[in-house]
Amino acid sequence: MNEFNPTRIELARKYRGWTKKELAERSGMTPTYIGMLVGNPTTHLTESSVEKIAYATSLPLSFFMLRDPGLDWNRLAFRRKKTITRNLSNRICAEFEMLADTVSRVSSMSNVPDKTASWLDEIAPTLDPQAQGVRRIAANARAILGLPSKGAVRNMIRSVERKGVIIAPLTTKVADSVSDGVTYPDKALIGYFPENKPGDRLRFTIAHELGHLVLHRYRRPKDVSLMEREANEFAGEFLFPESDARAIISPSMMLEDYLYVKSGWGISIGAAVRRAFDLGLIDGDKYKSLYVRMAQRHWIKHEPVEVKAEHPVRLAQTLGRAFGGLDDTGRSTVPRDGIEGFLGVPFELANDWCDNRLTEKAASWTIMR
Repeated sequence: MNEFNPTRIELARKYRGWTKKELAERSGMTPTYIGMLVGNPTTHLTESSVEKIAYATSLPLSFFMLRDPGLDWNRLAFRRKKTITRNLSNRICAEFEMLADTVSRVSSMSNVPDKTASWLDEIAPTLDPQAQGVRRIAANARAILGLPSKGAVRNMIRSVERKGVIIAPLTTKVADSVSDGVTYPDKALIGYFPENKPGDRLRFTIAHELGHLVLHRYRRPKDVSLMEREANEFAGEFLFPESDARAIISPSMMLEDYLYVKSGWGISIGAAVRRAFDLGLIDGDKYKSLYVRMAQRHWIKHEPVEVKAEHPVRLAQTLGRAFGGLDDTGRSTVPRDGIEGFLGVPFELANDWCDNRLTEKAASWTIMR
């Protein structure tokens, strides 16, 4: 049946992390038949087949009717560690593609022009920047986001969201198999893996992913490690500007002195120490010495001084406006049939992406323009 899109079957399978055999068993079909559904949909794809797959995957039937162009997964920016499996990589890519589809569709429901691309275009480099160039670009990004050239970024997520970038927590459990966030070159969208991350790590993750959006919008170094170093350099300058670091940090500082940096700028002690080394404020011996002391005190994974976790709101507010359910407090009340019928994703998944800021409305809905 032409209204169903066979590529969505593969997307659903990879999102769930199943093999074709597992999908077949859960759907009451054979692996051969599942392969035929994708390979020759005009002959084999029936409403009954899709209903079985929709039920097995817990996805709305409308999910399999969407014809969004999809993403080139090779262009997704997230660092895969050696321990990652293909199954987990597919699940991450599939969920991010579903999120990107949802953001695109809900954005199309509004007549408000999206100006996010214009400011990203303004500062995105087309040639390889050196370290100093990355710092200048980060400083330009602060200026465009309305932040002063010096001082702490009080709320990293809000600062980025105010300029139109959607930030959303992803639900795929990754442990330590990948980096903390995901981006795509021409999407003003940042996905991140919360998994009880401390506030300072989340702030650095968002700054790092913003670095990918800016630095790798028009260029993609073949060396993945170079991409990561550039994004780290961007994040360091964005959160803890060089002028601040040079005014605060000295070679004589003890490990305890970096607690002040963490509490004042909202970056981890480890990131502050690395920033000092990258800027030449401490030498290699001092850098190693500080990290040895961090390890001795078990600060590598559990640092003292709590940085309050930040939470995204823009996606929830965008959905609330689209479905006419955004109240004066910023709370979004949206209909399940609108989320699942028009956007093609389960209400619960959309709520997870909105950091649990959606309230279900039972009434029927109309698109607000």
